[in-house]
Amino acid sequence: MKNLLVCLHLCIFFGSSITLADKARLKNHIPHGVTKATHLGRLTSTGQFALTIALNLKNQADLARLINRQHDPTDPLFGKFLTPQQFAQSYGPDASDFASVENYLSANHLNVVGKSTNTLQVMGSINDIEKSFNFEMHQYQSSDRRTVFAPNLDPEVDSEIAPKIAGILGLNNFSRFVGFRRRRDQMKAFSLGGTGPGGGLSPSDIAKGYSLNGLNANGAGQTLALMELDGYTSSDISKYATQFNISHPPQLQNVLIDGYDGSAGSGADEVTLDIELMMAVAPGASKIMVYEGTNTETGPLDVYAKIADDNIAKEVSTSWGSPESQNTSSFLNSENAIFMQMAAQGQSIYAAAGDSGAYDDGSHLSVDDPGSQPYMVSVGGTTLTTNSDGSYQKESSWGITTPEQGGGGGISSVWPQPSWQSGLATSANKGSTTMRMVPDVSLDANPQTGYAIYVGGVWNTYGGTSCAAPIWAAFTALVNQQRTANGLPLLGFANPALYQLGSSGLFNQVFNDIKDNSTNLYYSAIPGYDLSTGWGSMKASSLLAGFSAPSASNLNSPTGVIAAPHNQVAAISWSASAGALSYVLNRASSSAGPFTQVASNILGTSYADTGLQNGTTYFYEVVATNITSQSGPSAIVSVAPAAMPPQAPTNFTTTP
Repeated sequence: MKNLLVCLHLCIFFGSSITLADKARLKNHIPHGVTKATHLGRLTSTGQFALTIALNLKNQADLARLINRQHDPTDPLFGKFLTPQQFAQSYGPDASDFASVENYLSANHLNVVGKSTNTLQVMGSINDIEKSFNFEMHQYQSSDRRTVFAPNLDPEVDSEIAPKIAGILGLNNFSRFVGFRRRRDQMKAFSLGGTGPGGGLSPSDIAKGYSLNGLNANGAGQTLALMELDGYTSSDISKYATQFNISHPPQLQNVLIDGYDGSAGSGADEVTLDIELMMAVAPGASKIMVYEGTNTETGPLDVYAKIADDNIAKEVSTSWGSPESQNTSSFLNSENAIFMQMAAQGQSIYAAAGDSGAYDDGSHLSVDDPGSQPYMVSVGGTTLTTNSDGSYQKESSWGITTPEQGGGGGISSVWPQPSWQSGLATSANKGSTTMRMVPDVSLDANPQTGYAIYVGGVWNTYGGTSCAAPIWAAFTALVNQQRTANGLPLLGFANPALYQLGSSGLFNQVFNDIKDNSTNLYYSAIPGYDLSTGWGSMKASSLLAGFSAPSASNLNSPTGVIAAPHNQVAAISWSASAGALSYVLNRASSSAGPFTQVASNILGTSYADTGLQNGTTYFYEVVATNITSQSGPSAIVSVAPAAMPPQAPTNFTTTP
């Protein structure tokens, strides 16, 4: 009552223009693990806390459409990627949005120490953070026996700035980011086929096994990047290069984020194998940029934001992740905004799918972040068997029950299904018709058939999907080298092209289809796409050719086009064009045009155009497309839909 009287006196004295600011709580900042954790009391600390405030992008629906157009070979915007400045201007938060949020933070004694296209890095004491967001920070013992912290309520801010904020990150540490590497069990009997120290795969073994040998491309002119949450020892990398005669290895450039000092810690083997395997596949690359941050909730977000804003590396790999369920939706959405920026800028990014098979969280069917993100290529794991000469013989899903490990794969509980996965779910692959499925592709990841890695002054054999992701990213450097030589735009976000190839008649030419019914502990490897191995592993020489075919390729216009009338429907069919992966159907009201697109990415050789006016004549042409180009239009055909007369009954029988 006393406070109310004080407020009334102030309002009378100053006039009605003085009012208390309206407040709003931001949703989805309490980690799911709190409900299963043991409460230990208030969190007390005299140190400074690091937060990252993610602001909402603007025009996000338009951004999604732009990314689709940039990766559609039939669209005028194909390959016309944005600079970070163009992205910020069209889709980043406005300067006024940043100013409003910064003013709020400053008024609450929180210091802005960094900024990206859509994030602010902030430092403050626990006391000031609690007052700023009207909650309390508490400690818990998590279900895996760690001492962790989280707020007791979602953060509260002025209602004026609440719609501008996508998330406040760093308020909890329930989620643990792990590197998906597995060292070979030296006591387990297994026939290793590699020529590297200890029988692990060497760079030449990788090349032989996946048809990389004999390629003219080696990554020359390309800059790659790694997202890391630890450091490494440079002498380990030098030893690897010397051992395998990589005479001019890519330059290494360390980019330290959030004050990380770059020292090699317990995760140094992860960072080291990422670098060495990138170097193995793209030894001619100009540079590998190693972005190193802290293993906190803010660390990965700040590292990804720096990679996107730098926009130097066009091929990016991340081998660190955590189960979707361990992350708040505010964190996942903040990640997604950065991955959309990368896609719009033509950056290709690959993520290890996880090493716990179909059970990413250890006990339930689940998948890993960031591999399940819609603008990420998720890389699963296999077990590779080679012939005596090192060439490819076969692969199976990587899935071992004792101890439980395997290539990550399954169905996202967060992200809806992207258009390029539509129609792939079947009862055989146990897929989803509505949610994102992973992985997209795979590669050898079984530590018992793994890679020779030099780390900590010794040779070991490593597997894990951590090994598969940087190899796919390095292969993309070869693709972009060849595309540049052929006058083509960069590959960019790879999934639209990968799925177009997988759904085409070229599937078995460019992928090793793993179909032996082996599992990643739940999902089976079957013909075509599956949730154990995705489309399978690369047949690198053919896949490189498919990705980098010059625009002057012999892609002929479709022939044999036929149009048949039905009730309000025109059924168009044609003969397949050699080298075509899909088709575009165009329609006009006269043979002179103009023609407008009815449908694109048609995977077969027929299409039913529905909702037409009976008795009206329509004119059609068909265009063949592949990853890089499109043919000229086919001959024009015309058709006038009509209601079909009823058919007379047949096969009557009479009974006496």
